[in-house]
Amino acid sequence: MNVFLVETDKTGLQKFYEEIIGKFETYAPVEKFGKYDYKRISKLDECDPDSPIETTMSIKPLFFPKTAKVMKFKEDNTGTTISETDEDSLTGKRIILGVKHCDARGLQVLDQVYNWDYIDTDYQKRRGNTVIISTRCDKAGTQCFCTSLDYDVEKSDAHDIRIVNGLDGKIYIQAVTQKGEGFVKENISQQSAVGSQQSLEEIKKHYKSFEASFRLKMDYKEVNEKLQKLFDSPEFETVSSNCIGCNTCAFICPTCHCFKITDEKIKDTGVRYKSYDSCNNGYFTLMAGGHNPRPVKYRRWRQRALHKFVYYKERFGMNLCVGCGHCAISCPVNISIFDVVNQVAKV
Repeated sequence: MNVFLVETDKTGLQKFYEEIIGKFETYAPVEKFGKYDYKRISKLDECDPDSPIETTMSIKPLFFPKTAKVMKFKEDNTGTTISETDEDSLTGKRIILGVKHCDARGLQVLDQVYNWDYIDTDYQKRRGNTVIISTRCDKAGTQCFCTSLDYDVEKSDAHDIRIVNGLDGKIYIQAVTQKGEGFVKENISQQSAVGSQQSLEEIKKHYKSFEASFRLKMDYKEVNEKLQKLFDSPEFETVSSNCIGCNTCAFICPTCHCFKITDEKIKDTGVRYKSYDSCNNGYFTLMAGGHNPRPVKYRRWRQRALHKFVYYKERFGMNLCVGCGHCAISCPVNISIFDVVNQVAKV
């Protein structure tokens, strides 16, 4: 599709946001205790669509909740009766403001597994009913390395609409998908597209400036090729030695999708829940007979690293890491997946 651009300024962008919030169920980064998490908002001054990436949580919980009811059940002398849970509050039509492009890319990665052998209809509804508006980063964070991975950051279609800062106070509202173009045309008063080469060149300059700001860079193809041959590398013990198994890295990651199923029962009535889990948990691979194929943490870290940089790529054709750096930022012992894979691969 052709690029659809609307040129505005800070005041026009604010008006665009206010109109959206007034008309739609809207989520955006809301600050609490120095961190930003995506919450439902009713006014623009409740949020910050330009929140810093280092302190902004993933949008993953809006599509894959931290815990969710799977079903209800009731037992009596005639047997067990199963019933549906309450209506999912996340499947309605909604807008998410201020999404980081790496975070939106995380959803494209999750799409692969949720469209695989089992179709998660709740996830599909949440995806289909959401318009994602991304504020493109002006500068890389200290732990960011998205431009080193296997997707085109500049031309990413992971979000529907991107907000790009131009020169001299100009701001571009750029539709990336057909859904995004339709939304912009319906919900902004300035509907005339700006298709000039100058506008596109300004956006290009913005991206080049962003690309030059990265501290961390890697040759992903080289890392991927080397890791395929290093399953038995003793370096996995070294890089995992400080891990305390808190699983923060998995819970905050935009692409980790391990979960567990638990039942909560009071007398004869109960609820089955699906909740976050992690392959770094010691009990994650514990079998009913007591055997655990990953009893030590270096094996669990090996699984985590190779799943993100080798296995997922082999199965779905894309990487299970989007280079957001959130795992390194949040880790209490400063373990970085970037450092892990580069140290094991020795690049």
